[in-house]
Amino acid sequence: MILITGIPSEPPVELVTEAAEKAGIPYLLFNQRNAHLYQLSLSYCNNQFSGTLQMGGQEYDLNKIKGVYIRMMDNSFLPEVHNKVFNYIGEDQSQKSASIHKQFLDWTETASCRILNRPWDMLSNLSKPYQSQLIAAAGFLIPPTCVTNDTKRVNLFKKKHSRVIFKSTSSVRSIVKELDAPRMKDLHRIRYLPTQFQEKLNGINIRVHVVGDVLFATKIESGVIDYRYAGRENEECNLTSFNLPSTIEKRCFKVSKLLNLPLCGIDLFKTTKNEYYCFEVNPSPGYSYYQQSTDQDIATAIAKWLNSGSAK
Repeated sequence: MILITGIPSEPPVELVTEAAEKAGIPYLLFNQRNAHLYQLSLSYCNNQFSGTLQMGGQEYDLNKIKGVYIRMMDNSFLPEVHNKVFNYIGEDQSQKSASIHKQFLDWTETASCRILNRPWDMLSNLSKPYQSQLIAAAGFLIPPTCVTNDTKRVNLFKKKHSRVIFKSTSSVRSIVKELDAPRMKDLHRIRYLPTQFQEKLNGINIRVHVVGDVLFATKIESGVIDYRYAGRENEECNLTSFNLPSTIEKRCFKVSKLLNLPLCGIDLFKTTKNEYYCFEVNPSPGYSYYQQSTDQDIATAIAKWLNSGSAK
């Protein structure tokens, strides 16, 4: 039996649930919004953790769980906890929900079953500059980069690389934009927040999803810099399956293992010179967007890997 956690209606969770059901893989669904209604008991004896999870009047032995898919939002932002007007469950139940979440995530750090992904291993994405060093160690090229809050350094960087983009250095999602003339006028704002600047490359974006022992590559064709927000600029975004060279596939698997992220979304860029750069690695990828735009069944691969250790 596998355990799927998160908000049931969120596409990545919903698709894995449907895939498990279709494949005949027994599963449990840990609905975050109902965490205050659950009971979780953990114990440590003879160098081994054990525990039980009670949901819907049923008790489940955590030691019998084969794999766990973690797709949880910060529990403090759950509607039942955050909104004190609608759906509010009260202070006591909110505290219980927080406790259940903490205990459960602590258990995933030590559980012997397969986990996608352990919370500790996701932390490499908190700093893009740090993560880029690990990506480079896997053999990928990294675009020329400058992280600074010094406008003089940015001006020097831009003189060397005529076209430059900028984005957040943290895991917080930001819209990637070009440092053009109008935005140069606001450059003084970076004194309050170090920002990551990179040379703008020419070519196409490729998103790779690694699921254990398989990967899915998607080519993205768009007329905007940040294709995720193409709709905001009234531009189209075309996604198609893509075959990577074997050397690049090996690097993708290598970076997955190096970061200890059996499930990850790798942002690659293929230049007009046929060079492959890597921007970052997402430890909790919203793969559903790519699956629903192509014929790639990433959800089934996740369910299979959790159940048997192989996504093939």
